Amino acid sequence: MIREPQKPTEEKTNVVNLAIYRAKKALERDGFEVVENPDGKITLVIRLAK
Repeated sequence: MIREPQKPTEEKTNVVNLAIYRAKKALERDGFEVVENPDGKITLVIRLAK
């Protein structure tokens, strides 16, 4: 059986960077709002009024 070479697929994975996740959760817990780009990078941190 001869197989044709398969073209690598461009799949988006849902891998979470644990350091980024922890930093984001800590900021949210301390009263900050974290805004991310669609690629998952943190772009803006806003202090929320209490």
